Amino acid sequence: MAKYFRKGSRSSMMVLGGSSHPELTAKIARKVGVKTGRIELGQFKNGETNVMLMDNVRDKDIYIIQTGGVKSNDAIIELLLMINSCKLASAASITLITPYYPYSKGDQKASLRSPITSKLLANMIQKSGAEHIMMLDPHSPQLVGFFDIPVDSLKVEPLFCTWIKNNIPNWRECTVVSPDEGSAKRSTMIANYLELEFAMIHNRHKKIMTSRKISREESPTREDVPQDVDVRLKITYRMVESLMKISGEVEGCDCILVDDMIDTGSTMQLALDVLQAHGAGKVYIFAAHGIFSGDAYENFKQAENLEKIVVTNSIPQEESKEKLESLLHVVDISGIISEYIRRCHYNESVSVLSDVGGEFDTKDQILRSLIRQEIERERHAEGSEGDGQPSGNPAVARVRRGYRLDSVCWD
Repeated sequence: MAKYFRKGSRSSMMVLGGSSHPELTAKIARKVGVKTGRIELGQFKNGETNVMLMDNVRDKDIYIIQTGGVKSNDAIIELLLMINSCKLASAASITLITPYYPYSKGDQKASLRSPITSKLLANMIQKSGAEHIMMLDPHSPQLVGFFDIPVDSLKVEPLFCTWIKNNIPNWRECTVVSPDEGSAKRSTMIANYLELEFAMIHNRHKKIMTSRKISREESPTREDVPQDVDVRLKITYRMVESLMKISGEVEGCDCILVDDMIDTGSTMQLALDVLQAHGAGKVYIFAAHGIFSGDAYENFKQAENLEKIVVTNSIPQEESKEKLESLLHVVDISGIISEYIRRCHYNESVSVLSDVGGEFDTKDQILRSLIRQEIERERHAEGSEGDGQPSGNPAVARVRRGYRLDSVCWD
């Protein structure tokens, strides 16, 4: 906790990254304005993980970036060894940046004899030496309570709202839809900020499927669904009426589906079928974390009413881009994470980064207004002064130096 008792400076900061997402680590380090710390990562011949720091970390504020979703078991061991290496090397503070928290679905006992994996992982991270942790849009809010150290949970809704305004022409006529009860809170946050209608699908299908089989003789809603598709992804009109109730009006409206992650895509696939059965138009899917496991790629390609899938790069998306092509759009989160690191290092508030429609939105509008005023003055001057000097307005000068309004980032 030494950084809270001394004035921070960029020279005392170091960004380290694991092997799970080196591209994101490089972007964050560049936007923060520091070089990525050198670290040797590998495995011994017997398969055990090897970690060795190549730079001096004594009395440094360390920010370790490691995400889940990509060989999670190896990433967890690698992360624990990195944290402990920094602790034993006398680092001043160790902050963990985990865009996608591994095993985030294990936040409760799935059965009488199953573990609470998220809590176990939280204990391991704290024992290894981490003093602060940041996670991006966790699966459930209770993950924060598993730690006895400060935890910052950032939201991606501000970035999604910006994308909706800039890329959906008729976004004011859209309806925000929650695919199940668990996503209702994050869906209403976007609906309230954009002042759109809200609808929710009451998904009883997932619970019913654990206790009974669906007959293959029942005709699916889409005739072109291959017969080898998992029976759990097939849904009939009768099942829509009995198991998939929807609250709200979606007929004739384009819809915005919001969830925290896309894993197998079964929840979103069912939501697409329900919306199609109720006469909805185009559907845009928004999820913070795109895992795309199992048959998710093929299932989304066959969806007739799916217009676009929008996810963040909290997990590497190179393979997903190749498989889904133009159907997928990836929102960069390196800006908001780099701004978080800067604010955390200089002991500034980070709540503004997740405040949808609050202080940051007001600042955004003020800066845009200043830019418009400066452009109008330059047009009226028509180059009469001709001095070629930059504007004397300090706010406009800051904007021109690289302040990105949509990603909260300083270059």
